[in-house]
Amino acid sequence: MAPSAINTDSPTPVNLPEEVSKPPAGVVLPPRDIRTIVERTAGYVARNGAVFEDRIRDREKHNPKFSFLSPKDPYSPFYQWRLDEVRAGRGNAVSAGRANEPAPPPEPEKPKGPAPPPEFHFSARMPNISAQDLDVVRLTALFVAKNGRSFMTSLAQKEARNYQFDFLRPQHSLHQFFSRLIDQYNILLQASSPAGEKAQRARIQELEAHVADRFHVLGRAKQRAQWVKYQEEQKAKKEEALEKEQLEYAQIDWHDFVVVETVLFEEADDQADLPPPPSLNDLQSASLEQKAA
Repeated sequence: MAPSAINTDSPTPVNLPEEVSKPPAGVVLPPRDIRTIVERTAGYVARNGAVFEDRIRDREKHNPKFSFLSPKDPYSPFYQWRLDEVRAGRGNAVSAGRANEPAPPPEPEKPKGPAPPPEFHFSARMPNISAQDLDVVRLTALFVAKNGRSFMTSLAQKEARNYQFDFLRPQHSLHQFFSRLIDQYNILLQASSPAGEKAQRARIQELEAHVADRFHVLGRAKQRAQWVKYQEEQKAKKEEALEKEQLEYAQIDWHDFVVVETVLFEEADDQADLPPPPSLNDLQSASLEQKAA
């Protein structure tokens, strides 16, 4: 018998495999909590058929966490991609309904460089953004972290015509930065929850390791330096391959072409009263409302 519900409130965070966070080009990556629900839903639908998907869509039509079941939703392509992957046998423990079971030991692989260092939880690359937009993005991220994703959905519907809130659209260039801020605020607001207490114990253990070994921080810095060096080496190899490809393109006779159409400029074009073009600095410092004007 097909299960009748999907638990969306997991007491402990679920670590998704790395391949889930690397969708194909052109597919919008949902936030971490939505990715977990997508993975579980794809597993249930793959095992129980499209009828189960219709039942979830009807029952959760007012739940913003399941909006990806709508074909018009920006996260729908991500769900379809995960569903195809699970049906092709490339699922994982989350999609199989075994998220709380210990993962089997991975097969030994050929080393591919040094191990990556721990991720910075409170670090996000600052985009080119004006001070006004930065304040709006930060405050909105704080309210979404406190009130949940339903607040973001209602705000996006209310401010659909306000260019100042264009970053709420997943396709916007500032949406990834906005999602990163939400994750950071969630870490701070969940300090009193069981997950927050677990993270606090991990931080205390880290501090105790610093006291026990005075070279502990130096070892972490060395690990990060080795990782950065490895990344730079890989980048240099890619640039070398790109340069080789460009040399191959340079050997092509680009003068062997056919004129398809000719654009003619008249005297009226020379006398047209056009505004001066904005500089790159003006475009980067302009607010979202000014860019839309």
